[in-house]
Amino acid sequence: MEIAVSRVGDMGEIAVVKVSGVVDSETVELFGDAVEGVFAEGCYNIILDIDGLTYINTAGLSIIADAYKKSSQNKGVLKILRAGEAIRELLDVVRFTKIIDIYEDEEEAIGSFR
Repeated sequence: MEIAVSRVGDMGEIAVVKVSGVVDSETVELFGDAVEGVFAEGCYNIILDIDGLTYINTAGLSIIADAYKKSSQNKGVLKILRAGEAIRELLDVVRFTKIIDIYEDEEEAIGSFR
């Protein structure tokens, strides 16, 4: 699994967390630490770019659910960017697509915060 965190927006108020590879029992802690690191910096607007994500376990899904909740509680928003077909189907099954906006275009996702 690879994770990269960058800041975008006029004042760096949006964190883009790019995750690729596999989120499983061996890598889920790194995924959680990356998300918590963003919150620790006081940033609650997050774009989770999962373009290269090929697998995510239930613990990884739990991190997404917790991040959505923590963002919302702090007047922020969690959005998902570029979910592949298999991952998108999984997000559908667990009903994340009912509460979390999913975008295919990064500029559109960034613009949606305005």
